[in-house]
Amino acid sequence: MDQSELLKRINADLMLAMKNKDEFRLAVLRMMKSKILYVNARGEMPEAEAVKVVNKYAKELKESIEEFGKIGRTAEVENTAKELTIVREYLPKEMSPEEVKAAVSQTISSLGASSIKEMGKVMKEITVNYPSIDGKLVSQYVREILK
Repeated sequence: MDQSELLKRINADLMLAMKNKDEFRLAVLRMMKSKILYVNARGEMPEAEAVKVVNKYAKELKESIEEFGKIGRTAEVENTAKELTIVREYLPKEMSPEEVKAAVSQTISSLGASSIKEMGKVMKEITVNYPSIDGKLVSQYVREILK
């Protein structure tokens, strides 16, 4: 198995950031690469898995922004927001709430789920098929539909 396309892109952009002496971008790219390599030392993983790792990193950054905002640390909020902007460049386009709801409805009907007891099965199927989907939104829609 080869490196994922995402990791190849990160490596290429790392070289470009070094050439351009863009220290901030370089640090963010190195962090993304290290998170992917931490999961798999050779970087040999399916594209979906690499996206999942970077998506988790983006989620951590969002949470950090919220926490820094609560305690009034504006400089950290700005730096973390810039970091998140760079990370999002490497993630697939986020789905709109309408697209998420349609994906949830389609998955529920294809699995034949009819009660809230099957929520785990539905959530698992959705996260496999849509690795960069917002889990909170999915959970909300699954609860609405499977009441």
